Amino acid sequence: MSLFVEDEDVYEDAVHQEQEIDRLFEHQETSREPSQFSVNIRSSTDANDEGIPLTFIPPETIPEFEAREVSCNLPLSFQQLIVEDLMSRDGLLVLGRGLGWDSIAANLLHGLSFPTVTLQNGNVRRTKRSLIVVLGANETEFVRLREELYELLWIDDLEGETPVVSIGGGGASSDGLLNHKRKQIYANGGIVVMTARIMAVDLLSGSLDANDITGLLLLHAERVRETSSEAFVVSLFRDKNDWGFIKAISDEPESITGFTPLATKLKLLRLKHVLLWPRFHVEVSASLNALKVKQLLNRQKKELERRRTVTEINTRMSSRMVKIQNAVLACINECLQELKRHNTELATDYWSMDNVHDPDFVTRIRYNLDVQWHRLTFTSKQLIFDLVTLTDMLRKLISLDSVSFYEFVQGILDTNIRHASTNSMAPVNMSPWLSLPESNIIISNAKDRALGKIKRTRRRIVENLEDPEESMVETVDVEEYYLEELPKWEQLLQLLDDISHEKMVLTNKNKGPILIVCSSDTVKQLSTLITSAKLIEDTTTNRKHFSFKLYMASKLKDYLFWKEISKRTKLANQEIFKAEDNAQNIDNNDSNFESNINASQIITSKSFSNALEQPTSKRRRTRGGASTARVQKLYSASERTTEAAELDTAIIEQLDKDLKDDKVEEVEPESNEFYHVMESKNDLEIDGGGFINDNNEDEASTNESLLKALKDSLLEELSFEMIKSDTEIIIQSYDDRDGDSLLQALEPSYIIMYEPDLSFIRRVEAYQAINEEHPAKTYFMYYGNSVEEQKHLLRIKKEKDAFTRLIREKSELGEHFETDLDRNRFRITRKQVVNTRIAGGANFRTETDEFKVVVDTREFLSSLPSLLYRVGITVAPCMLTVGDYILTPKICVERKSIPDLVSSLRSGRLYQQCEQMFRYYELPTLLIEFDENKAFSFEPFTDSRFQRVNAMNPTYNLILQQNIQSQIMSLLVSFPKLKVIWSSSPYETAQIFLSLKANQEEPDVGTALDMGVNKALKTEDGGPPQYNDEAIDFLQTIPGVNKANYTLIINRMRNVEALVKLTKPEFEQLLGEENGRKAYNFINHKIA
Repeated sequence: MSLFVEDEDVYEDAVHQEQEIDRLFEHQETSREPSQFSVNIRSSTDANDEGIPLTFIPPETIPEFEAREVSCNLPLSFQQLIVEDLMSRDGLLVLGRGLGWDSIAANLLHGLSFPTVTLQNGNVRRTKRSLIVVLGANETEFVRLREELYELLWIDDLEGETPVVSIGGGGASSDGLLNHKRKQIYANGGIVVMTARIMAVDLLSGSLDANDITGLLLLHAERVRETSSEAFVVSLFRDKNDWGFIKAISDEPESITGFTPLATKLKLLRLKHVLLWPRFHVEVSASLNALKVKQLLNRQKKELERRRTVTEINTRMSSRMVKIQNAVLACINECLQELKRHNTELATDYWSMDNVHDPDFVTRIRYNLDVQWHRLTFTSKQLIFDLVTLTDMLRKLISLDSVSFYEFVQGILDTNIRHASTNSMAPVNMSPWLSLPESNIIISNAKDRALGKIKRTRRRIVENLEDPEESMVETVDVEEYYLEELPKWEQLLQLLDDISHEKMVLTNKNKGPILIVCSSDTVKQLSTLITSAKLIEDTTTNRKHFSFKLYMASKLKDYLFWKEISKRTKLANQEIFKAEDNAQNIDNNDSNFESNINASQIITSKSFSNALEQPTSKRRRTRGGASTARVQKLYSASERTTEAAELDTAIIEQLDKDLKDDKVEEVEPESNEFYHVMESKNDLEIDGGGFINDNNEDEASTNESLLKALKDSLLEELSFEMIKSDTEIIIQSYDDRDGDSLLQALEPSYIIMYEPDLSFIRRVEAYQAINEEHPAKTYFMYYGNSVEEQKHLLRIKKEKDAFTRLIREKSELGEHFETDLDRNRFRITRKQVVNTRIAGGANFRTETDEFKVVVDTREFLSSLPSLLYRVGITVAPCMLTVGDYILTPKICVERKSIPDLVSSLRSGRLYQQCEQMFRYYELPTLLIEFDENKAFSFEPFTDSRFQRVNAMNPTYNLILQQNIQSQIMSLLVSFPKLKVIWSSSPYETAQIFLSLKANQEEPDVGTALDMGVNKALKTEDGGPPQYNDEAIDFLQTIPGVNKANYTLIINRMRNVEALVKLTKPEFEQLLGEENGRKAYNFINHKIA
């Protein structure tokens, strides 16, 4: 018989078994729940015949819920398509700026969280919603999502439910709710906005089961990095839950960069699909540009199209502003060329003038140089700081008034020339750009814009005392300050005046207010300008213009105050540095000092040094000649370009007189962002004496009469008036939180964009498409041929290029397949890290033992716990009192980043932490961890300690580094047995921890929690108390007081004073006979 041919008896038994299974299955299906199927069937025609045992487990049945409609309040068709696509599959949505990602996220959350299950426990019935966790939302975005979800619940008649809850992030001001409260929130389900740190802790500690989570929604997916907390949470979630959804949204495509950025981002998010929706998408363009209103006359259509057309107001800059802008750009170009010359191997194609208008221009250059920062010359570092200063100057040129801009330039100049001609080791030095000829153009024109003197011809009436009717009019030349006004101010007021006339003539159905949108720094400026501007009509030319003399006069007063403060600061600094020089008393012949001075000299090319050339002299060369030359050059070039200009008293008095003659009252700027402010007609004065009766009444009646009188007084004094929306001017800053909702709530009739903002422009387009019957007339203001225009165009170009790059990469993405065994977490072979040789007292461990590290929950803000999890170590989060990481029962590690290390050494907190570790562990360890993206040196930190315009002087920098090193040496002298680990990055730290744990016992979580916590002491909430370790150490110095009984003193004695007043029997009762006698004799010992 062939081995592949079954016996007929076996075949008959198999058929009989199948029939029996079908019969039992049908019987169980009608009598049992689907989850109770488990049938053990034995083939038996004979009871004594042993057949092959079979276990049948029917497939899991997925419950089907009845279809329910979910509301959607998205008005644009492309937004609806996006939500439909994301509802059907997981993916990464990359959206163009200003296309309404917040509304899309709110509708998506509402649809995903709508399915509910009714649970019954006895007679109690409750409804449980799907648990959806939102990561990456800040407080303003949480408020926006909550408002959108409230509206959707109101549409679906579910007003009683809570749409979204915040834990630790979004709207929570604390670090999060208590553990049992978080568990209750998880049990109830719904939408939960939380931080990635808290979610990672709850997933690892077991407070939150990954299988209880329906899905994750990640906002700002462009911020997810390999070591970020969001990527850690995604790994924890997907490792235990392979059915929940993961969806991510990003509206910054230009931030998704790197090598194969799209594939890398999808890998980190555990996603396979990506949805790209740029502004130039066909559906987006059709939704925003199409006019869908039907049954309109041609005249009406033309009127709607005219109102939807954006009117660009191209404003010319003044001649002095153009000169300053060109000079600043020339200085930036020279600094870039000089930086390339000093760092030829590190320079990239990005270091060009084409990218100067990129907001992250200097940041990206600094990021490229951070790894080699300790090897850069002092000149290169100073050039980086100069680029920061010059790019900031370009931004302030078009936003600040002329007086404030001059203060800014003069402040930079004062900082550079202060002590530059001395031999002091102050952390200041001359900036190379001040050596260029263009620097004089910047300084002189900045001063001329503000305080340049001009002569104006004015008419003055000369009264005739004998005959007043024969008064004469004569012309007088008056000297005034120029006080240049920004050109946009005049254009803005002229535009508001034209709008007011247009509203009077035209009968527009849209009666909304006028909305002016600008940056947050400009809101206060515009609100003051509009309220203080004066309309002046020229009778000869029959033209009118606006004067902002009152506003500029207030800025002139601010300049006087700043100048006085600056003088006092200079005197104080001179005294301080003089005292430091006298105290140091450095020998001029010291070779080390000479080398440090030479290292601190800025070495530049001929383009910089040509301006510093001096006539040849036969006098010997002096130390610090380059710094002295720069200062002398600045002073000799133009006396008015160095010191802050003194104001002419006569001009100031004339200005005050003109303001009084114009009868213009000074308007105090308001803190809010709205132009119209309600004010009372009279000052509110309350006479408290008239409210209290003379007769003796009880306190309650007196308070009632007081409140009644106060209420009546307020009603009499305050006056209210109705403000029509069409006469209202609202000034609002560009804010992502209030973008769409602000336009829908205000329904403005006119929108004036004072400054370019790509995101808000898209929001206006969406608003116009939604309200196509009553669109708002839009004006767009910008300076032509300026950095403002170039920045706006570059922002559009970068977004377009980013989407083009992503579209091309998406077309080349390969299909991704994975199984349950494919995880990002490494699978460690224990043979590779565990030595099975038993020698030297090493504890043997098997290959099945898992590595465990107890981690303080506060450490989850760093990337190290994520990396420990990835290398295969089990992370146990706890609120530790002693240490940050417990590797073994003996090894306790206190982790310090470089900024935290320096601050801990300064405050002395590190000494206390080391004392705690030595008190409870045998091998206390200090981990000094550096950033993987920066140099393995203290120098990058010392250069970034303070916000300044100059790089750190090498000599002063060396002193700071030696100070840090000396403090570390002092710490090691105090704790000789302290182990120190120097780690170059968190990746290196994870490998060090792995090697330290080899052949060692695993830590116990309960023991680690008990370290530093006395169970005999509890606070009112049941948690561990906060100890004063110095007081405990003081108690243990008393004879008879030890670790076993000092808690008795803490529990029963209020303070040390009460302790020393105890009698001998009381001491013996408290500490025992022997210990009490020792303590009493020590405290009451009399010294002759």
